[in-house]
Amino acid sequence: MDDIRIVLGSLRYKTSTNTDLSIPTPLVQNTKILQEFDRSIDVNLVQLFDDERQKSTTFRPTCKFQLLYNNTYTGTTNYVPLENNLYYINETQLTLLQCNAKPEDVMWQGFPQYHEFDFIRSDYNVSGYTQPPLNHINFVSKSASTYNWNFFMSYPYRNSYNKVLQYYSGSTSIKWVVSDGIPFFIKSNDTFINGSRVIQFVCPVKHGLSVSEFAKIKIYVGATVKTEGTFQVFELGNGMPGMDEYVFNIYDIGYSATTFVNGYNGTFKRIINNENPTDTTSKYYVLQHKLLTNVNDYVLVNAGFEQNIFGGKKKFESPAYTPNRVKRVSIKEGAQSYTLSFNKDINVNELRDNQKRPISDLYVTTVWKGYFGLTFGSKNSQGQYVGLKQGYEFNLPLSSIGFPSSWWESTNTLSNFVDGNNQPYPLNTLIPATPTSYVFNYMESLKEGDIVDGGFYEWNDYEQKERLISDISHKFTFNSNVFDISITDNNNNQMGYYYKPHNKMKIRTFSDYIESGDINTINNVPDYAYFSTTYGSFIWRDIYTYGFKDSNKNGVDYPFLNGKHYPYENFIFRIIPEGTNYIESSLNKYATLYGAAQPINDDCE
Repeated sequence: MDDIRIVLGSLRYKTSTNTDLSIPTPLVQNTKILQEFDRSIDVNLVQLFDDERQKSTTFRPTCKFQLLYNNTYTGTTNYVPLENNLYYINETQLTLLQCNAKPEDVMWQGFPQYHEFDFIRSDYNVSGYTQPPLNHINFVSKSASTYNWNFFMSYPYRNSYNKVLQYYSGSTSIKWVVSDGIPFFIKSNDTFINGSRVIQFVCPVKHGLSVSEFAKIKIYVGATVKTEGTFQVFELGNGMPGMDEYVFNIYDIGYSATTFVNGYNGTFKRIINNENPTDTTSKYYVLQHKLLTNVNDYVLVNAGFEQNIFGGKKKFESPAYTPNRVKRVSIKEGAQSYTLSFNKDINVNELRDNQKRPISDLYVTTVWKGYFGLTFGSKNSQGQYVGLKQGYEFNLPLSSIGFPSSWWESTNTLSNFVDGNNQPYPLNTLIPATPTSYVFNYMESLKEGDIVDGGFYEWNDYEQKERLISDISHKFTFNSNVFDISITDNNNNQMGYYYKPHNKMKIRTFSDYIESGDINTINNVPDYAYFSTTYGSFIWRDIYTYGFKDSNKNGVDYPFLNGKHYPYENFIFRIIPEGTNYIESSLNKYATLYGAAQPINDDCE
């Protein structure tokens, strides 16, 4: 309205009269006062994404498994559904034998097919085994990925310091509580290194010591401590390649003949600085995992058409050479890879690891279930069926007579697969679709909140670092009443298969440097920092942010979408027949004793 001019009527021209005028005023606004508020701030999408990423504590893990399995053990059976579905050997001789005897008197021999160990069973339509008539079970396709194996997410929950372990070497053994440290045998007769007389200690695992560090040693005679003291490490190894990690030596200053007796055994703890043993003495324990998921929380599928490099092994079974005169294709070994994902969010916000720190690792925990009941036929001294067994790398070598070590005996309660209260996880009994007198057992599925044992570890407060000493393995054996492999030690200690149940998935990384400071002078000291009473200060390792990697490539950089992290790992899962791994070679004494193969020397060496 700025261009409107109002003029009195009598002033417009001579005869004009004055009149009342009204001007309508419209309520129209075409200007606005600019207010300097948040709408004028630039939004940095990169920074916003990173802020959300760093605050998020929710994970959806995914991984790929390559299953490597060597089908090794042949056996015999008279259980008809299984007998009709073996991968046969000597079928020509057995067919001829069947012509001259009653068919039920002939024990057909062969390998159990690959389906019995596969991650996802595909024998859903086998007449007489998974489908009527006279079938073993009524196959449910939805359960194909849970019949043989169960998968869980777990995290390092707590340390067990009172686990009892045992190591066998020939006719002798060492039994010790894990908190006492690492076991050893003494070799002290005329041992010299570079002209110096030394006392030599041989360990079944990597000792973790360095020259000039200290070993707090206990030597036992029976259950009595004979020698106890702290000694400086003079040298490592015994002159053989690769033995520095398994043998350490102390300088013999002229100890009495009864101080270090050849062949005696004991345990030691590592001390970095003997002037500060409180902070620098290592702790030893078995790590225990707590399950975060249930059986129904995972999805397992084939990884497309991907197969491992070894391929599969199949053969055509002619109807003339099968007990039921039915033709089919038998599978001895497969090569399929698998993708495992979880349909449950894993929120680690309130979780702390076994050292009371924020969670930095999750684990994919795999447990043999054996629902079809071809395993778990051994009994303990009370006549009860025994489930999974567990042991460590030093328990894997065969005995001097070619059988599993005594650790694996069904009567040994120390090797049972146990829960957080040290009680064996229970077995269930399968009721076959076709009634039979055979007894079939399988492991009851674990559930969220259950606790399972992990590896044997060392932790040092001064270094703020955890070291895996020996990884845990699970072992299962065949039910000899159903499938007899005829390789047994008094029917209490069969040959079997073992596997490593825990596969690590790193979700955060602790720094490779150590921070230290006084809580009164330094801000943001984390609540997991260790307080050194000797130095009067806190020490800790920082946690790297998501997406950051240091010069040594330590760190994680997983995809982040819709407020969740999506970590991914590739795993190789081995089902290893007992007695075939290189560290168990009965032909190589160094491999058997130390876990490291002796190199092959030519004639010049």
